[in-house]
Amino acid sequence: MRFFIPAVVAAILLLSTPAFGADKYHVYRLQNGECEIDTRDHKKMKDQRATNDCLGHYDNRTDAQKKRSEAVKNGSCKCPAGQNC
Repeated sequence: MRFFIPAVVAAILLLSTPAFGADKYHVYRLQNGECEIDTRDHKKMKDQRATNDCLGHYDNRTDAQKKRSEAVKNGSCKCPAGQNC
């Protein structure tokens, strides 16, 4: 019994790791012209935020932030209120 609980915990962590790692960061241009970084896919963004105007997909948030900064600098979109782009 004392080996059973750690084995179950290890199995849960092992099986849940791909779900956490599968998130992609998307840079979306919203209807108000702001650029937002989100992990929602295109269908969910269209349903929940009324946009699927995706400027790019990235494996990590740092790359998505770089893309958003570039888009703000070249005038494709504006920085969300209260954020430093």
